[in-house]
This record gives sequence, structure tokens and C-alpha cells, in this order.
Amino acid sequence: APQLLRTMATNANIKHVRLNLRQNVAVGFDGVIENYTGPSLVPLTRTCGWSDCPHVTTRDYYLNFVIPLNLHDHHGGKRKFMEQSVHYRMQRNGYPGGCWALKKAAASGPIGMRPLPWPADFDDYGTYLYGVASVSDGKYTRHESQRGQVPQWGFGNHLHPDEDTASTQQRRFRPSSGRRLEGTSMAPLHRNWNVARRREGRGRKA
Repeated sequence: APQLLRTMATNANIKHVRLNLRQNVAVGFDGVIENYTGPSLVPLTRTCGWSDCPHVTTRDYYLNFVIPLNLHDHHGGKRKFMEQSVHYRMQRNGYPGGCWALKKAAASGPIGMRPLPWPADFDDYGTYLYGVASVSDGKYTRHESQRGQVPQWGFGNHLHPDEDTASTQQRRFRPSSGRRLEGTSMAPLHRNWNVARRREGRGRKA
């Protein structure tokens, strides 16, 4: 740990070092990874993904980068995990210049293609995994969800948070299973959604 802290104190590009709960391989949020060869006192792996799983970072990084991204997300970041506000902006799904495009380039290029065309703003995110990119490294933590059966809130377009689509509203207020979630905070929202749909149906018949 001291060596990691010394590395982050002397290398400003390393901003967020995550203790992976999986093996350090390209899967899930870590769609593209690469062993880091820059100045570091510990082994690190570049990852084109941002997660709020246990990580080492600085107060300044949160105050000046992460929290502003959250506040500029849909509805001022209300009911948004930091992970949603940062990771999906980093991906730029469907757009050039982000991790989504990098993943496509890595998949279509020659096996072992190096160097990878990492996004120009990657160093703003500065995301790394502790350890080397290998199936034999990783699994430093364990993740247990406290959400139970309550579904996540809608994601929306994180590049254009002002564009709030109807499908996002539906995901926000209606469980994907269609079942009433009695005994949870989502139950009143689910009932209100059903009432709104019945009223809408009566208006169409008229």
C-alpha cells in the first residue's frame, strides 16, 4: 500500500486504482485492459472502465472530477450512483472517442494489437486495476449487493443528460419484472405507474 500511494503521489495520470473483485481480465466493466508500462512502484493494469468497487484515489479527484460529473447527470444526479455517472460517460456508447469505440477497435484488430488507441481523455479518468492483466491476478475484494430484488434506476444518455426519454422514465418507475414490489420503497411508485396507465387508456377511448 505505501508503494501504491507513493506512485499516485508522483504520477498524476494514475487517479483511480481499483481492487478488482474478478480476475484482471477483459470482462464486464473492464472491457479493455492493458498492462501499464509507465512509472510505477507497483504492478498496474490500465482499464477502460470506472467502478465504485473498493478503490484508492484522492479527495481532489472526487471533488473536482467525479462529483461534478454526478451533479451534471440526469436531474442533478439524484438517485444516481457515481458509477453510473462516470462509467457510462467514459464509455460513450454508440459514439466515437470513448471506451466503446476502443473495445470495437480491439475486437476487430489483430490479436494482441498494440498499442491500443486509448481515448484522448483517458488520463482525465485515470482508471487502473491493482496488479497485472492476468487470470492469475485480481480477486482482491468481494461484492455483495444490498439492493435485493429492487431494480436499478434508469440510465439514460450520459453524454446528453437533458435528453430524458420515455423509456428511461419507464425503467425508473416500473420494475422490469412487472411485479408489484410490496414492502419496498418502489411499491408506491409501481402503483402510481399503473394508475397513470389506466388513466391514459381511458383518455384514448374517449
